[in-house]
Amino acid sequence: MRPRTRLAGALAAIALAAGLTLAGTGPARADIVPPPGGWAEIFSPYLHAQGNTLCFDDPGGSQSSGTRLQLWRCHGYASSGAMQRSVVIPPDDLNGNLVYDSNGSPVYEIYNLAGGMCLTDPNLAPGTQLILRPCNLATGGQWWELPDASNTAGPDFGLRTWPVNFTNSCVSPSNSSDGNGTRLVVEDCDLFDLSQLWKLG
Repeated sequence: MRPRTRLAGALAAIALAAGLTLAGTGPARADIVPPPGGWAEIFSPYLHAQGNTLCFDDPGGSQSSGTRLQLWRCHGYASSGAMQRSVVIPPDDLNGNLVYDSNGSPVYEIYNLAGGMCLTDPNLAPGTQLILRPCNLATGGQWWELPDASNTAGPDFGLRTWPVNFTNSCVSPSNSSDGNGTRLVVEDCDLFDLSQLWKLG
């Protein structure tokens, strides 16, 4: 099993800064570069449920491997919002080196603070619901690319499974109802489809 020093360091920095971080209100950042040493909400700038912005959500803050993720009204900055706090971490390979895609951009693990596990596509098939699993490729963890969506005005990005030689799948809502409880799945990547675009907030 490879060392988790990068994850441990990132989480330690978050713990030290928790008091300052919790003082924010609502999505405050919109940056394709993950915040160093901190967490962010992953939210959709284009899907709105009755005027509410929707975020990646671990239902009930479950710590069970295999928990299915959903979209829910963003409240990551509230005292009860840990299930929406994501740490976007550049993983290291078995030799301790950072991992890059074919374009020279880093790939990432996406760690959920409430669940204590990473965002995972369990079988790489279109329509498969995203789950949380331990952050280790040997146990089914997942790495992700954050391709820039150049067709929009803001720093929007997709979440593509990596490596792409297995599949060209991106995170997407399961349907267009865009309400609380909408499942998060993978579908064929189409970064001109606004429902597949996300921001960090």
